[in-house]
Amino acid sequence: MSTQKLDYPNENEPFVQTMSEHDDSVVSKKSVRLVSDSDTFRRSIGKADSRYWQQPGKLLTDPRSRFMSVKIQVHGRRESFPLRTANKSAAAAKAARIYGDIVVLGWDEALKKHKPDESRSKGALVGDLIRVASELADVRSATLASNVGAFRRIVAAVAKIDATQSRFSSRGPGRLAWIDAVESVPLAKITPTAVEAWKLAFVATHAGGDEIKARAARNSANATLRAAKSLFSKRLLKFIASTLELPIPLPFDGVEFFPRQSMRYVSTMNVETIMAKARDELSENDTEAFKALLLCLYAGLRRNEADKLRWHSIDFKRGTIRIEAHADFSPKAETSLGEVPLDAEVVAIMKGMQAKEPKAEYVLTGENVSSNSSWRQYRADETFTRLNAWLRMNGVDSQKPLHTLRKEAGSLVCKHANLFVASRFLRHADVAITAMHYVDQKNVVTVGLGSLLAPAAKNVVKADFKAPKAPSKVEGKTVSSRNKKRA
Repeated sequence: MSTQKLDYPNENEPFVQTMSEHDDSVVSKKSVRLVSDSDTFRRSIGKADSRYWQQPGKLLTDPRSRFMSVKIQVHGRRESFPLRTANKSAAAAKAARIYGDIVVLGWDEALKKHKPDESRSKGALVGDLIRVASELADVRSATLASNVGAFRRIVAAVAKIDATQSRFSSRGPGRLAWIDAVESVPLAKITPTAVEAWKLAFVATHAGGDEIKARAARNSANATLRAAKSLFSKRLLKFIASTLELPIPLPFDGVEFFPRQSMRYVSTMNVETIMAKARDELSENDTEAFKALLLCLYAGLRRNEADKLRWHSIDFKRGTIRIEAHADFSPKAETSLGEVPLDAEVVAIMKGMQAKEPKAEYVLTGENVSSNSSWRQYRADETFTRLNAWLRMNGVDSQKPLHTLRKEAGSLVCKHANLFVASRFLRHADVAITAMHYVDQKNVVTVGLGSLLAPAAKNVVKADFKAPKAPSKVEGKTVSSRNKKRA
């Protein structure tokens, strides 16, 4: 017996192999690892061997749940199988078993065994996902209800579940029946292809050939997608995947939003005229609506911020309004908290109004509402309804007149200052959000080439504007001064 030292890449110690009398035979002297890594070896192993599926590119990994899946093709048919494990060795072994069953049992039996009816699989129903996501979501109840509602609308459209008029009620048998039908849909049926088809159909249905409506529909489709997709966020999936068996791919994998449509605000309201009418009509006849107008236009408050504003949040000495969280109010975002400056005239008016109701807690009179409601409730909803109607009568013809007041406030601040100041005034999370809605252009600037279009001066004769001499009379005839000299 003799020994021979073999080359081995990246080895720490020499590999020693015992040689026999077959040293000169055709048997490969390479290690098992080198042989298995060779192209010849990769071509020799079959799909029923788990090592085949451990090769690069054979197993697919979901980037969020980290679970693996595999696509197997036999006799011209190709199917995707969830392996429901993040362990590569276990996933490869399962893929090999699935392939073997397809070859031996046929496609139909193999699918029944390894990909049973998703409606009977744990966590495969839309309702199961909504239930688990609702338990784990760290958002306000109103936000969660909005996200769930968006997902249900998409599912209903994909599954072609008709929406009767009763489904729009807040409760009742009609709505409960609609919800039950939607939540009974297998989650595997909500594929990315189906969601993409819904997205395009949504815009086509709402646009009706009108490009203006199409732009609005694209924004609405994006908002619905964004809300529904939040139920599949990376933070939630790492918990959901351990409880439910999720399909691969997930409903929104690869589905892209429409390109962002321009939301640039263009003012169409005459602020001077509106405020003149407000002083004459609202300040005396509808004080509550007048207060709401001041808060939304002069302070740029959102509707919910104005609705939940308390008197002690107004600093009359400093002339500011503090937007702060309290038992009945949760801000839209942390950046929404802060101070808003007021004009001295507005401070004086608000101080006078507060003096008339010294025991009032809130600036706007209204009814008590639940802060844990699944939909957003407004204390001063009747006041907002009256103000909306008054604004529409006075030229603010928009879908949300109250929010238009906030946009007008931001536009005015941007006009007189700059984007950064406007962003601070509106309490946006980022100045980029402000830039999407307003133009930072205080002075009108043109290219200055207008003079090149002025007509050129030519064929100009200098005129003599001296008054002519009076004609003289000769023998009853009028003779010009020139003819007079000849005479």
